[in-house]
Amino acid sequence: MRYFLLFITFINIVFAKEYVIGFAQDTLANDWRAAQVQEVRDEVAKHPHLKLIVKDAKGKVSNQIRDIQRFINDEVDFIITSPIDAKVTSLVLKKAIDKGIKVILISRGVQTQDYDVFISPNNYQIAKDSAKYLLKQMNYKGVVLMLEGVKGATSTLERTKGFEEVASNYKDIKVVKRRANYLRSDAIKVMEQLYKDGIKFDAIFSQSDSMLIGAREVMKRLKKPLVDSVGIDYIGEAKEAILNGEQLASFTYPTSGCEGVMAIVDLIDKKEIPKNIILDTVMVTKDNANLIKPLF
Repeated sequence: MRYFLLFITFINIVFAKEYVIGFAQDTLANDWRAAQVQEVRDEVAKHPHLKLIVKDAKGKVSNQIRDIQRFINDEVDFIITSPIDAKVTSLVLKKAIDKGIKVILISRGVQTQDYDVFISPNNYQIAKDSAKYLLKQMNYKGVVLMLEGVKGATSTLERTKGFEEVASNYKDIKVVKRRANYLRSDAIKVMEQLYKDGIKFDAIFSQSDSMLIGAREVMKRLKKPLVDSVGIDYIGEAKEAILNGEQLASFTYPTSGCEGVMAIVDLIDKKEIPKNIILDTVMVTKDNANLIKPLF
């Protein structure tokens, strides 16, 4: 009997359906995005019946749409993506839904209901909490430089909206916005231009720690005084900066990669799961930085 059960198990493994997941990633040039892909890879590796294909859009909406369309043409079972543009990308995702392909959105959403599961921390609330904390440190007076992420991405839109909503309550607070696309290299260029243009600011709200790291690099190189700053993601370099007194705070921001694969497994198993899943985040300051593990 024992050998018979082992035989049945072997047959089930050999002939089990393989489910193909297409991951249309924004870019692999960003360290956070690369970590997100790795988290998906690690979780997929735990499930023998799952196969992962990753495409790198190199930060271009047109490339991401092309990658998603290829996944549709290849009839993958699931598509995972973090849409670069919430409006444009939704058009091709509807094609996937209409063809019966399950769509999992992680960390960024779309402006329609054409997806099966959306998993992300609450970007709007993180930005509001960032503003409340940073503006208090400024005694509600001065100029805040906001380093914005990718134009059109829901994470960017919600982080900008949340921060500005709080800042608008204080007449002596001014917000100056510059786009650095979540990349430290772009933040370096932005900061160099700001100093050339003579634009002054008293604090920085960066929509990612990577951009804030790039900003600090320029400030140090040009021997400019560091200002109060808050970032998002809580990566290793942010932890170091917080403990060294070079950054006030950061917010943990799970990549949602593991949860995205877990959602796929649940869908395969015919389990009911929420359409929208909000992940918890924590504000990290000098008081708790040693107690919380950075994302990477």
